Amino acid sequence: MMDKKRSRERFRVIILIAALSLFLAFILDSMVLIESIQLKTVNTLFNLRGPATPQDTTIVIIAIDDQTLRSLPGKLPYPRSYYAKLVNNLRVAGAKMIIFDIEFTEVTHERPDEDLQLAAAVSDMKQVVLAGKVVLDIGSRLSNNEHVLEPIQPLMRTQAVLGLVNVPEDGDGFIRRYLLFQPSGQRVYYSLGVQAARLLSGHSMDTPPDLFTHAFELGLVEIPKVQDNTMYINFRGPARTFRTYSLVSVLDDSTFDLPGDEDTDIFDQYLEWGTFRDKIVFVGATAEEMQDNKFTPFFEYSGLKQKMPGVELHANALSTMIRGDFIHPSPEWLVYIIAVLLALMAGLFMRWMHGVRALAMVLFIAFLYGGMVYAGFAFMRVLVPLSVPLLTLAVASVSHLAYQIVVEQREKARIRQTFQQYVAPAVVAKMLDAGELPSYGGERKELTVLFSDIRSFTRFSENNEPEVVVSRLSDYLSEMVDVIFKYNGTLDKFVGDEIMALFGAPYHYEDHAMRACQAALEMLQRLKELHKAWPDEAYGRFNIGIGINTGKMIVGNLGSKQLFDYTVIGDQVNLASRLEGANKEYQTNLIISESTYQCIKDKSFCRELDQVKVVGKSQAIRIFELRSMDSLPQLEQDYLIDIYSEGLYAYRERRWSDALISFRKVLRYFPNDGPSRIYTIRCLNYLEAPAPSDWDGIYEMKQK
Repeated sequence: MMDKKRSRERFRVIILIAALSLFLAFILDSMVLIESIQLKTVNTLFNLRGPATPQDTTIVIIAIDDQTLRSLPGKLPYPRSYYAKLVNNLRVAGAKMIIFDIEFTEVTHERPDEDLQLAAAVSDMKQVVLAGKVVLDIGSRLSNNEHVLEPIQPLMRTQAVLGLVNVPEDGDGFIRRYLLFQPSGQRVYYSLGVQAARLLSGHSMDTPPDLFTHAFELGLVEIPKVQDNTMYINFRGPARTFRTYSLVSVLDDSTFDLPGDEDTDIFDQYLEWGTFRDKIVFVGATAEEMQDNKFTPFFEYSGLKQKMPGVELHANALSTMIRGDFIHPSPEWLVYIIAVLLALMAGLFMRWMHGVRALAMVLFIAFLYGGMVYAGFAFMRVLVPLSVPLLTLAVASVSHLAYQIVVEQREKARIRQTFQQYVAPAVVAKMLDAGELPSYGGERKELTVLFSDIRSFTRFSENNEPEVVVSRLSDYLSEMVDVIFKYNGTLDKFVGDEIMALFGAPYHYEDHAMRACQAALEMLQRLKELHKAWPDEAYGRFNIGIGINTGKMIVGNLGSKQLFDYTVIGDQVNLASRLEGANKEYQTNLIISESTYQCIKDKSFCRELDQVKVVGKSQAIRIFELRSMDSLPQLEQDYLIDIYSEGLYAYRERRWSDALISFRKVLRYFPNDGPSRIYTIRCLNYLEAPAPSDWDGIYEMKQK
């Protein structure tokens, strides 16, 4: 029930953080820096995709380039007669259409006949698009007066159409979009590229475009709009992608004289080669001094910084319209959905994974999304924003991380406050660092449990004042707990004067049996030191018994729904308690089970006490007295270990007299050795009343 409640709480937090992250991401997205990053990602997508293939060879550019400025007689602006000759030459060369990115908006007062020459040439060509421009004048009282500069009247009276050359720049000064139309006054003006595409398709645009639709209709073609009146330019590549010819080379025929070696009559060769046959020809400036070169997404392609001439921008836009490979802006609702999904995914990974793994997964999601954005752009021509979804992902990840830090610190404080009462601070720190926090309910683990009890404590309590009892008991328990904590044990509980300690949980370590035995021996040593600190022996001295067992047991937060505690339960726990009580039987202080003995036998000095059946157990076990974890004095080794073991071996073979001799040797030097005294009595009893034939040497204990 609690797990379900915690799961629901987690999902509520994940959803709440996702919503807040999306809201904050959209706020951050409006910042100039974030908007600039988003714009730069468009550049990156174009650079990763590279130039479009196959190359568009239907469009060519005639440029006023450096060669033209160097070779063509006269200075800018060039006489209109040059452009008239240009139109005538291209008509003769079989050009399909001529599109001027040069404005003829002012009358040539010195040579008005040249305006008429150009108008006549345009009229003969028929398929011509002339350039106009929307300009903004600041009038009186700072009023804005917007109007369109149109070509001169002789040109407007021809069949040529007017197209706007205005190209909108993004906030970073780069051009990525293309103007489709522009309302001005009572009219709607169309861009250079749109007018050219209309003439090529043969469709008229009698119906004004709708500002509020998602597409601009150009005949049967729907152009996806960005904002109200622009589209994305699907750039064919960096500058000079379209084949470009110098203006002077198109003028240089047999009838046009150029100075010196410049006069090559190259245009006659163009006619012979069919260079301009059926071509759509753009005419514009490319020379740097003409100041019509722009920043585009391919500005830094392949490590080469290169602006694109304005005339080539129009060529890219028209090529996009002719081929119909438009770049579609993603629907706004899709961006919301993606952002929310990324935020939810970040929440799931940050909540169910931790540390480096969670951050690695978040980075993987970011890269995966970036790959999907690129795939959508390169193969489906859909431009999905990176900034809002990735910002949402980042904000959600940071929010979950901050939430986890706050919650985990609060949980760690609660765990530390709870466990430091009965677990060594070092163990609590390791447990928290390792993330091994106790779970609700139990789990089966191999652990070591220790029980210790004060002998005849009831009589001591009856014979002394309560203040003395409390003082002595407090001193004793404090010293014992210090020892348990020293060896990373966990204080399970006090039951009066009894101590129950656990080794190997809640922070698990493999040498739990060794640590429990070391703690037990030091507890006995500390008790001797306490006796020295209690000079008044009138109150009596404490004697304790300790039982240790290692085995599988259930550990965890156990109890009722209303009240639970961290503890261990199971038969192996009960066995440790029985071993503690067995010290009374054998007049010893420290008994360990065979399972504990197997864990420490190579690093300890023990002697086997007996094979017994403790109360509540039907199966016999071997029990051992732990004497030391270090070397023993030679006398103890010789008698309490070696000679005692000889006696125990003879006892189990029913050689009562031989066993009796060995145990009496031990008692000669260690008259208070409990096990030797007990076996002496048993041998004497069996000498007087022989053991039954099915005697197996197992002693069945009658008391706990």
